[in-house]
Amino acid sequence: MEAETIAAIATAIGEASIGIVKVSGPASVKIARTVFRNFGNEAAALLPPRKMVYGRVVDPDTGEMIDEALCVYMPAPHSYTCEDVVEFQAHGGTAVLRRVLALLLRQGARLARPGEFTERAFLNGRIDLSQAEAVMDIIRAKNDAALQNANSQLAGALSQRIAKLRQELLDFLAQVEAAIDYPEDEIEVMPPARAEESIRLVLSEIEELLASARVGKILREGLRTVIAGRPNVGKSSLLNALLGEDRALVTEIPGTTRDSIEEYLDVRGIPLRIVDTAGLRDSDDRIEQLGIQRTREFLSSAALILFLLDASQPLTPEDIEIFASLPPVPVIIVVNKMDLPQLMDSAQWQQLAGAYTIVPISARERTGFADLEQAIERLVLDGAGWNAEMFFVSNARHYESLGAAKTALQSALSGLRDGLPLDCATIDLRAALSALGQITGETVSDEIVREIFAKFCLGK
Repeated sequence: MEAETIAAIATAIGEASIGIVKVSGPASVKIARTVFRNFGNEAAALLPPRKMVYGRVVDPDTGEMIDEALCVYMPAPHSYTCEDVVEFQAHGGTAVLRRVLALLLRQGARLARPGEFTERAFLNGRIDLSQAEAVMDIIRAKNDAALQNANSQLAGALSQRIAKLRQELLDFLAQVEAAIDYPEDEIEVMPPARAEESIRLVLSEIEELLASARVGKILREGLRTVIAGRPNVGKSSLLNALLGEDRALVTEIPGTTRDSIEEYLDVRGIPLRIVDTAGLRDSDDRIEQLGIQRTREFLSSAALILFLLDASQPLTPEDIEIFASLPPVPVIIVVNKMDLPQLMDSAQWQQLAGAYTIVPISARERTGFADLEQAIERLVLDGAGWNAEMFFVSNARHYESLGAAKTALQSALSGLRDGLPLDCATIDLRAALSALGQITGETVSDEIVREIFAKFCLGK
């Protein structure tokens, strides 16, 4: 890696005002001086660190100008990769960026693998593995809360907590093993009760991190939310009102929605992958039957269901039957059409809902939506909300490693309670230490590192 200089287009392919081609490695400056000229057609003999230089990218073999561009040199170790890095900021067209990249490759650079720039930042010690993964979380963040969480991880929120836990385990192991290995020094052996308490403290912090993963997963992936109910209760109107646009076709004819419509929606910082589905009913229409079948498939994978009732109609056996068939996931009863004369007795929907939350709304008048958003927030976050200091585990790999550490610590505690000596517990403690090290990269294998960075986008 140290001998190779890599290059890649760092911005998305497509038309834009600016596109960036990035070079990293020992030959970066040499290559830049070969292809970059000022407007006197002179080679850029000097590239002042961290200052933009205006000029042209030129093919040194033919003298052809590829593009006007800005060039900036960031010397090692004060760069993203801790290596010499040069960026060319050219016009953002696909053809021009590919020409610039091809030119750099002809001068001796190698095309970077997906994520190789960030991989070098990790291997050179600028960031740990969890921070490297946060880079892609920032790129993929769909709302402010997910971005905030990813930025916290990049800043070291998780790394610092893992480092603290690992240090506590290392201190514990050092004391126990010193007493075992050097009995002639009469080092005091830690009493079992104190050992159990030390392990429990670490275990409780790991359990706290694991508990945060439910919200973390929602921030990362979005909460699969399905709008369900019988035909013509206002499901599509609810979707349109939530989105603030007429995304779904709305008519008074039952069965208008025959296929599912999935959209992304931000509700008070909570990302929802919301699905408007075909109304559930018996139908002889083959196309509608297929839509109803898809509705049931979406319901089976839902994390939250918004079940609609029509307040302008009496409660029907269909309503009761559909509600009874819902899967065992969180449900909010949304009573729609409150702007119309009410023919459904509120006592009926309250009896149907039981302990579930009920929110009356009018999708047409767009009233009651603040209450609906509050109900979703309370259901997802248990009323806790979040602030800038909070951090949620959002990575499945981190969750798995924390789970392995928890299992190892529980095994150590169980052994101590059964009267096993402390040296037996050290086996489990070392397993927990290794599992935590997987998160930040201290104990991770090369194969896992390669697998992680292979998921990154090219140029990052």
